Amino acid sequence: MVGDPPPYGGVRITRVAPQGDSQSWWRIYADSLQEAGLPPESRRAISDDADYLVQRCLLKPGDERWSSSRERRGVVMGAVQSGKTASMMAVIAKGLDAGVDGVVVLAGTRTALWLQTLSRVDDQLDRMHGAAVARLRLPPPGQRELVGGELSSLYSLTDQQVLRALSKRRPLLAIVMKNVAHLEQLSRTLHETVYPAVAEQQRDFHLLVIDDEADDSSIDDPGVGPAEVRQVPRRILDLWESRQQTGSTALSNLYATYVAYTATPQANFLQDPSNPLAPRDFVMALRTPGPDGDVEVRSPTFRVAKGYRSWYTGGEVFYHHLQAAPLCVEAPDTAAEALTEGVRAFLVASAIRDMRSGAKLSPATAVNKRFSSKSDAVAAIPPVASMLVHPSSALDDHFTVAEDLVAWSRGPATEAGQVRRLGVEGIREDMQDNLERWLNWLQSYRATADQCVRELGASQAPWVPAEDSWAEVSRVILEDIVPGTTVAVINSDERADNRPEFSVQRDGEAWRAPRNLSTIFVSGNVMARGITLEGLSTTVFTRETNDPLADTQMQMQRWFGYRGPYVELCRVLAGGPQLRLFRQYHDNDEALRRQIIAAMGAERETAPPVSVLQGLAFRATGRVSEVRGRRMWPGGRPFVQQMNSPDKEGPNAEFLAEMFASGARGVPDEHAGQGLISNRTLSLEATAALLDSLIYPALEPTAVERWQRAQEQIGVQPRDPLYPLYRGPVTGGRPFVGLSPFDIAAYLRTWAVLLERRAPGFFTTDEPPLQWSLLDLDERRRRAPVFRVGLRFGSAPSVVDGPWNNLPVPVRPMRRTVRDRDVLDSTWGSRGESEDGIFGDEFFDYFGTGERPDLTSSGMRRAGEPGLVLFHLVSRPDDGTPTVAVGVSLPAGGPDQVIALGAARGGHDGSAR
Repeated sequence: MVGDPPPYGGVRITRVAPQGDSQSWWRIYADSLQEAGLPPESRRAISDDADYLVQRCLLKPGDERWSSSRERRGVVMGAVQSGKTASMMAVIAKGLDAGVDGVVVLAGTRTALWLQTLSRVDDQLDRMHGAAVARLRLPPPGQRELVGGELSSLYSLTDQQVLRALSKRRPLLAIVMKNVAHLEQLSRTLHETVYPAVAEQQRDFHLLVIDDEADDSSIDDPGVGPAEVRQVPRRILDLWESRQQTGSTALSNLYATYVAYTATPQANFLQDPSNPLAPRDFVMALRTPGPDGDVEVRSPTFRVAKGYRSWYTGGEVFYHHLQAAPLCVEAPDTAAEALTEGVRAFLVASAIRDMRSGAKLSPATAVNKRFSSKSDAVAAIPPVASMLVHPSSALDDHFTVAEDLVAWSRGPATEAGQVRRLGVEGIREDMQDNLERWLNWLQSYRATADQCVRELGASQAPWVPAEDSWAEVSRVILEDIVPGTTVAVINSDERADNRPEFSVQRDGEAWRAPRNLSTIFVSGNVMARGITLEGLSTTVFTRETNDPLADTQMQMQRWFGYRGPYVELCRVLAGGPQLRLFRQYHDNDEALRRQIIAAMGAERETAPPVSVLQGLAFRATGRVSEVRGRRMWPGGRPFVQQMNSPDKEGPNAEFLAEMFASGARGVPDEHAGQGLISNRTLSLEATAALLDSLIYPALEPTAVERWQRAQEQIGVQPRDPLYPLYRGPVTGGRPFVGLSPFDIAAYLRTWAVLLERRAPGFFTTDEPPLQWSLLDLDERRRRAPVFRVGLRFGSAPSVVDGPWNNLPVPVRPMRRTVRDRDVLDSTWGSRGESEDGIFGDEFFDYFGTGERPDLTSSGMRRAGEPGLVLFHLVSRPDDGTPTVAVGVSLPAGGPDQVIALGAARGGHDGSAR
């Protein structure tokens, strides 16, 4: 296992008794989950997570926790391709059983996603006996040909229908595309037909709005996106508000709960908190089956009895557990070579899966077969196999890549609208010319299969043929796989192919195999959200960007999902820098998820604050304008310019004078012309305690909250001796000017904590930086710094009274400019070379020793070198009273992260308030 999962306080799940009625919405959906073959632990987690949302977030109308606006808004964070739709439908089912009067599902911004959600609702949820009189449905069920029709017919209801439904407490269920025209039609029906009937009957009406992919088009930011897209948030709000009176629901007895579902909620948290859809009231994170955790205790993952074959294979598997396999492979230098290598990997993987399956038909033979029943078709055809190529965002490039691929394989020439097919001859020739490359994939897959035993707990390695079986493998590729493999372009161009089809289809009176039984998809942004590629084993990612955005590129990782049955055959080919970005995106997402899960155990009336992270080389999101970053690392030479006024200096002076009187050497010699160095060196924890011992009548208003978020990411609990990370004052006094010693102390304590765990969302201050989650912690602990402590003198007259007079040498303060009596104008002293060749005061501990510090290219102490805490004794210019300022010289190798801030929002840092 990689990394130590943080403790989450042992918050156990509070289970809600299921509805007893076999016709309840939840019973129907629970049956669908069981029919789909989900393990019992996964079904339980889906149920428990839905209970949390329904019981804790969807308040009953009239509950005192509703605000005067009668509106509630929150975010549910899932993971890319982890089953968010399953959670959404569970919430719909349990919400309807709990008395929600109307549910609106905003089913994506694209027609394909809308139709996909409609199909799932029809197939898995809306199948109650007598459904026609059990609810109102918009669009009416069974309408498969929805594209290009009259929208008014899809979202219209009569007065009689609504009055009858309200009188019999039959709910409304609407699935609408997140599009201005669709939202306008549904809003008109609600305001002109439904709400007047609600007012007439004088009854409460609770509307639940579930926004799928809620970071897409639902963020209100005037600086981002075309005008039509920027209208969407207002159109969503129109579902329950009146434009004549904004800020509350359209009726005094109308209650509205908006739930934003997304795997990438960076923009939702970073948007202006005054936006009407900003998450103010609640947040939650969904769980996934994985290597650790108990389904009875809330944590990011939970173990399932079936083992890793039933796990969600996301970033933890791709970037950590199987990093030595590896599943992520640096692609060849050119896009053409990367594509060719990816096709080899895909065809070998497909052959292995076909040979394992024992299917009666191959992709080549299944395409022309017809079956008398659906079950016969399912039993006969092989597993779906897919490959994805991300060449660029340019639509024309997708067609060029597809045609080049067909030409390389010597596939048949195609006209516009015809199906592109791979050719056998070109691939046969490549096998002859590059046999070693093909055999390398067999070796790679077998090594990964062995790794599954060591890292994922498999009882035995999945079967992968050996090199001496190549004759049979190549025969399967050339005869069974390639003739049945097509190349499809999926984008928004009118020349593109139809949306993917992965299930058996009715063909007149018979049934046929899906169109995309074995397909290489070439796509871009369309494939980057919502659409699941069944059987995806190989991805070639050759696109590049000068301004990478974490949320956008996280959504592009379609290789995530429930791919456990063949995870040893999965590969992602991309450039080294891009793979490093993918790993960082995942770690930052995991850090955000841990914060949310930690906060879910507490009773709160508002959403908790969270820290959205970005990186040194990428932004968290492009959906919010002017996002900037603030680093946790205080820099290599942080300096506290805040000092005490003369009447408040006594405690610090007494403390420091006693410390240096107990044992110190003079700098640069026994005369101590420049100051003293304590004989003791301090650990990270002891240095933090030293800085926390200082007393200042000032505080940092945001520090407690900021370091509390770091604690939640790392998993520091009250029983931990390093809890809390921040120990400075929390009340009283005026704000610090600049950095405080307590902030530096919290950073050092965080460093000490992280030497024991690989927490996500952190990187090192090495040059270049490294991901903390990938470090050898034993080696880091060996190189953990100790800190020397110094006291810097100057050229002012010696102090003749007070605690400083107890030192064994004359104490002469420095002559420095002090403004407002307690803020030092400058920081460290001169940066020039001193007489003994050492740089300025940040290397005070080397003065007179004859040693030279080992520095990085930027001039910082190298990892493993000692650090320095240097107290500057400063003479006030008006009365000569000595006071203390402090600077710290930090070695490299400590932790860092970048917290995203919405700069245009006055420094708003993503807190959900």
